[in-house]
Amino acid sequence: MNLGIVKSIGWKVGLAFILVTGTFAIAMSLYGLHVRQQMGSNYTSLVAVIVRSQTHAVMFRNALEDLRDSPRNPDVFSRLENLLWRIPQHIDGISFSLQTNQLSESDYHASLARLQDIRERLYEMRQQLDGIILGDSTEKFLRDGQVIENDLAQIYSAFEGMVHSEAAKQRIVMKRLGRTISVLAFMTLILIVGLLISLIRLKREHQKVKRLSQFDELTKLGNRRYLLSFAERFCKHSQRSGSPLGLILIDIDHFKYVNDTFGHPAGDQILQVLAGVLKDEARKIDVLARIGGEEFCILIPDTDIDGAMQLAERLRKKTSNLTQKQLGVDTSVTISLGVAIACKNEATFKYLYARADKALYQAKMHGRNRIEFG
Repeated sequence: MNLGIVKSIGWKVGLAFILVTGTFAIAMSLYGLHVRQQMGSNYTSLVAVIVRSQTHAVMFRNALEDLRDSPRNPDVFSRLENLLWRIPQHIDGISFSLQTNQLSESDYHASLARLQDIRERLYEMRQQLDGIILGDSTEKFLRDGQVIENDLAQIYSAFEGMVHSEAAKQRIVMKRLGRTISVLAFMTLILIVGLLISLIRLKREHQKVKRLSQFDELTKLGNRRYLLSFAERFCKHSQRSGSPLGLILIDIDHFKYVNDTFGHPAGDQILQVLAGVLKDEARKIDVLARIGGEEFCILIPDTDIDGAMQLAERLRKKTSNLTQKQLGVDTSVTISLGVAIACKNEATFKYLYARADKALYQAKMHGRNRIEFG
């Protein structure tokens, strides 16, 4: 083989290597772009907005049920006024998140239009509520509210299905790209190294997104989705065995004042300190979660009312005794707690949460820094 042939083969091998490397680089670039589009902060934000919206839809249904039972209760009026103001805000948040996300507009246009219609109907319900407070009948308000609550549940379910669908598409694309990368990596050892690095990075991104979907980044506690994943299992165990299942809802008193006075970094510091208190006092089998801005939850299996109340009191005392040095803020902090216990057929998360939420509301109404049993 003469020098010319060697040079020709070398040139062809070099060109082939460049082409393979270039193709590999393009595939990896497309792969990285797709991952960023599907796993970026907008996607995480959309999930969070939908979860918060579902929570307030449930609270709206509970408030309607309470209005049906107590049509002249001022506390129920106050809750409904708050929800009729909050739900449209969540609708605006969902609209903004959808329009800034990488989803196809045709996938959500119809549902978004229904949400905007609900927004207008909620404004009309605010006017109806004013009349009810003055003595009007609640019949039309309850009927309209039930329709809106059902519509919200359907729409949020559709959005959730859309997110799962996008996740399925993501997995399909990733699988196809993985096969392409494997073929390219087989042609050269150096590309195999690049492929392994890319897969490691992808795995980390996937684990990060999975954690973000179930954990609160600030406090390192679980979020509502994390809580619900345990709640179903614990409820079934309680129904089978008859063992009690407890739920404690915790809300920081006057937290808005702390944020407004000392700033959000100070508020974040207090949230982290309280999360530490919960971790110190709870058992390993208890499930801790941050389910709202300043609202926390503890799911306590195999615990009777005495045990639940004792835990709640330890949390209340330890929080109220926190020093300014421990808090890192020139203020003091107290919490209000709502406790509920159920077993056997009553042991459903919906039942527990409704009772604990009502008890927490009573603790707030009766002066805060206290515990109420629902």
